[in-house]
Amino acid sequence: MEREKYFEATEFTNIKELIQDAVSKYKEKPAFVIKHKEEKTVSYEEVSYTRLLEEVNQLGTKFYDLGYQEKRVAIVGRNCYQWALAHLTNLLGGILSIPLDKELQVEELESCLVRSKADVLVFDEKYIQNIEEIKKRGNAKIENYICMTKQEGYEDLENLKEQGKVLLEEGNNTYLQAKIDSYKMNILLFTSGTTSKSKAVMLSQNNIASNVYSMQLVEDIRKEDVNIAFLPFHHIFGSTCMVVMLAFGVTTVFPDGLRYIAQNLKEYKVSIFVGVPLLVEAIYKRIEQGIAKKGKTKVVAFAKKVSNLLLKLRY
Repeated sequence: MEREKYFEATEFTNIKELIQDAVSKYKEKPAFVIKHKEEKTVSYEEVSYTRLLEEVNQLGTKFYDLGYQEKRVAIVGRNCYQWALAHLTNLLGGILSIPLDKELQVEELESCLVRSKADVLVFDEKYIQNIEEIKKRGNAKIENYICMTKQEGYEDLENLKEQGKVLLEEGNNTYLQAKIDSYKMNILLFTSGTTSKSKAVMLSQNNIASNVYSMQLVEDIRKEDVNIAFLPFHHIFGSTCMVVMLAFGVTTVFPDGLRYIAQNLKEYKVSIFVGVPLLVEAIYKRIEQGIAKKGKTKVVAFAKKVSNLLLKLRY
């Protein structure tokens, strides 16, 4: 049965095709914005679509050089550019990507690493104590621990990117020429199951690409939009939405935390917020409380009625 179309979209069978298409369309437009804080100084770094693919190719080339083609690479950390970079590098090279919940206690995190048979772990420095404990226990057979940022005693993504860049300049094209099996398991994630241990779910690139295509058919998302990546990337909804935004040419920014979400919405002029009902209800209640605190409940109630009337009149 053919799906009803509302908007024009191109269907791809895998994420590699999708990202390459997005880069060809949006080139120097910002794909991500990275916020840097140094004492009282705040700066913003834009990562264009072109740069994103260049850095994916650099990191992927080094991953292949290290023999990760047939390996399983797990990722644990906050939503950030480095998380997106690592995940996309896995997908564009056909490397099995294992997104893990950063909030897991050491025992459960270790269990996920063991059960998924992860070979490599890319981690956020904020959770280094958990990583150190897992290393000490030795139950997870991790060959290499890679920190998202520079950390003494560990390899880091930035250094690996630089090494990959040199390999590319020397003519190493093995990663660039990688053929993607769109229907092979390429993502292994753990649900927050309601009983016993979390359940492992196997997904292919086609699973994700088809969802992205379906979203493009029905959602009026535009390349001028700014999306805030609030939903955790280790959830499939969060990481799929990350790819959706790239397919639309949207710029994605990162929140400073739940406490600062309202501030961040203004700061980045956010136009897209993907959330879950519980989160939206919490925001709604906070707005209602703010209105009541200022004694504007009756005024807003009247404004709602006027607004609803105008909607019925198609204004």
